[in-house]
Order: sequence, then structure tokens, then C-alpha cells
Amino acid sequence: MTDFNNPQVKQVSDFLQNYMEKNNIDSLTADQCADLLAENNILPNNIGPKPGFNFRQMLRDGRDKLIDLVEGAYQERPKTKWTIYRVK
Repeated sequence: MTDFNNPQVKQVSDFLQNYMEKNNIDSLTADQCADLLAENNILPNNIGPKPGFNFRQMLRDGRDKLIDLVEGAYQERPKTKWTIYRVK
């Protein structure tokens, strides 16, 4: 069970990809993404034990195929840091 749905994932993916394209950024960390999403009122950053937890949970749910994976999201293996790459 997940607290997220595919339309939310698409909104997050579109925002992050557009932001990276507009600012000529090749990649962002999960924490950078979480801050951007919170600042733009797309995904709150104050849920869970520490900042960024909510976005990382969305990434984990995507990895585990409960929802679509955020576009450009990459994790070398479980329990390692996430990176979001520009794909546009």
C-alpha cells in the first residue's frame, strides 16, 4: 500500500524534469528534489522522521513497483542514495 498515486508521480516528474532543463542541471539529489518540491507546494517535506523522507518514500514505492517510478530516478542498490537525472 502506498500513500502516493501515479498522477502525483507524474506531477513530481514533470516539475523536476522541467526545472532541470530550464536551469541546465544534469542531476539532483533526493534531498535537493524534496526541498524544491516543498518550496513549490508540490510535495510536503515535513512528513516522516526527517526532511526528505516523504519524497524518498515515493521513490521507494516506485522502485518496489507500487506506483510509477519518478522519471530519471536512479538508485544503485537498496539503502543507497537516490539521484534524479535529467532525461529531457
